[in-house]
Amino acid sequence: MAFDERWLQLLPLESPRLVLRRFTRLDAEAFLAYRNDPAVARFQGWESCSLAAAAAFVARQEVQEIGAPGHWLQIAIALKEGGDIIGDCALKISALDARQATIGITLSRSCQGHGYAYEALSALLAHVFGRMRLHRVQADTDPDNTPAWNLLERLGMRREGHFRQSLWFKGRWADEYFYAILRADWLERRNQSPCPLRP
Repeated sequence: MAFDERWLQLLPLESPRLVLRRFTRLDAEAFLAYRNDPAVARFQGWESCSLAAAAAFVARQEVQEIGAPGHWLQIAIALKEGGDIIGDCALKISALDARQATIGITLSRSCQGHGYAYEALSALLAHVFGRMRLHRVQADTDPDNTPAWNLLERLGMRREGHFRQSLWFKGRWADEYFYAILRADWLERRNQSPCPLRP
């Protein structure tokens, strides 16, 4: 499938309190700080991050093609007021069907519990379902990560599966919850709620 040039308009995205944008080299220090927080890393695929790895990550994301099927795009989440980086969200267009995607999010510990994750992912979903007209977006999480699956449910995503001990993760067999939302469901939810960014 040919590259859709509309993806070039994905970033930046704005919400009432946030800007979703590409990473720059100036973000490496903040990225390193939250990636090295054990509480943030608990349910993620890493344990820690070196300065060299953070710099390499940021350099890759500066030039990562937006909307390239099969490749994760990490999107910096910055506060409008002050511009501080508070985390990142992720988007991967399916390599098998460019009308489907997977999302994820990571926030620094001090910024959790303030509605930022809901606001960031709401803005991202609004773009991929609105302008890009994707058909389906999915996400997965550990059942023990209650804030994460509560977030997905607040976004209107439906739990479609509970895979038991399906993933060898950090020295143990872990369960996985799988969530998804269809564009039709997102449109219906948007039409019923005039304030979709309300936490």
